[in-house]
Amino acid sequence: MKVTIQLDRSLGDHDQPFASTDSVCGFVNLDLPHEDDVTRITVELSGVLFSSVVATAINPLASTEHASDKHKLLYLCHTLFPPPDIHTSPKGFSLRKGAKTFPFQFCIPILSACDDDKITITHLNATLPPSFSVTGPNKRAISEMKYWLKVTVERPGGFKSDIIEEQELKFMPLDPSLPPPMLEPKGRKNSRNILPETTSPGASLPRSASQHWDQHKVALEVTLPSPAIIHATRSLPFQIFVFANETSAHSPPPAILGTLSVTLLTELTVIVGPNSTTWTTHHPLLSLTELRIVIRGLIQPPGALCGGLWRDCIVPDLTPSFTTCTHMQQHFIVVTAGISRGHAGRIQIIKATINVDLHSGIKPAPHSTNLSEFEQLPYIPWRVGHLGISRQARSTSGSAAPPAYC
Repeated sequence: MKVTIQLDRSLGDHDQPFASTDSVCGFVNLDLPHEDDVTRITVELSGVLFSSVVATAINPLASTEHASDKHKLLYLCHTLFPPPDIHTSPKGFSLRKGAKTFPFQFCIPILSACDDDKITITHLNATLPPSFSVTGPNKRAISEMKYWLKVTVERPGGFKSDIIEEQELKFMPLDPSLPPPMLEPKGRKNSRNILPETTSPGASLPRSASQHWDQHKVALEVTLPSPAIIHATRSLPFQIFVFANETSAHSPPPAILGTLSVTLLTELTVIVGPNSTTWTTHHPLLSLTELRIVIRGLIQPPGALCGGLWRDCIVPDLTPSFTTCTHMQQHFIVVTAGISRGHAGRIQIIKATINVDLHSGIKPAPHSTNLSEFEQLPYIPWRVGHLGISRQARSTSGSAAPPAYC
């Protein structure tokens, strides 16, 4: 007996993954070379989160011992055979030789339903996380979220093993529902004194002069619309401001913006009980040199750099921000400015870092959702632990609104 799973859409590397509210439709095909007995045929849609981390909290000297955990966040099961009006029989049912086809359909839910009841883990009413697989530096942590279809053909008696066929699926959650635009943009500001060059490596400024130079602060500010959201494969919607606080009565060399770089940081944290590991991945987006921009002469509004400098700065196609019971993935934009006093001065660095939420921008596949064309998508709750949204435990009330997005 041969069992195959046939979906109504392709699953290539360049095909759109399944999304929340999508329908997973297809057929289970049985090819029987001869008559055979079958007790039951089921198809399952499952999503399992596996996490493993070096168990330093248990044994600080252990470098290879891992603590692991597994959570089933999604489980749906349909019985394809026998029909609902026929009771199962331990002796099974005889299927004649030939090809048999059984249709199935699942609707992917928005929220996860973790079946783990460990009291040491904080579970969340949260949306299903995306498919992912990551490994930390030196294999100190491993985390993986997999979705798949599983067909089981149960056969009677102890001499015939059950037949199992599996098909992995790629999944991407819908982005959180956006609130109305907020009045104040989300920003991050940093400043430092940009001192002039001395005449020789060992020389220093006179006391009176250094007091004046110390007053010449240069500030770097990065702002995004609030809430601070960026989208994969799109340009960055931010503004960059550079201010020179010239308060001295003396006439110093002007502050010069010489270099500008933008980096997207992905911070991943894996937690299993008391054990945790955090690491960061860098994604360079922009690196400009030889700018020679005089800060006192910036365009309006005061201090704003020309957006054309980062016109080609595109966010890579990365896994969006998310949080689960044991895994959290956040993103940060780091803007680094290299500033000097005068064109020949030494470059001094100012950095500004802002926490952002990375969205995928995915939409339900056409004709693959259980919603009619007149219905709107349901509310998608926000991610917890991101942009200042507090983490909340799973509610004891089944009717309570989900407080978190993963």
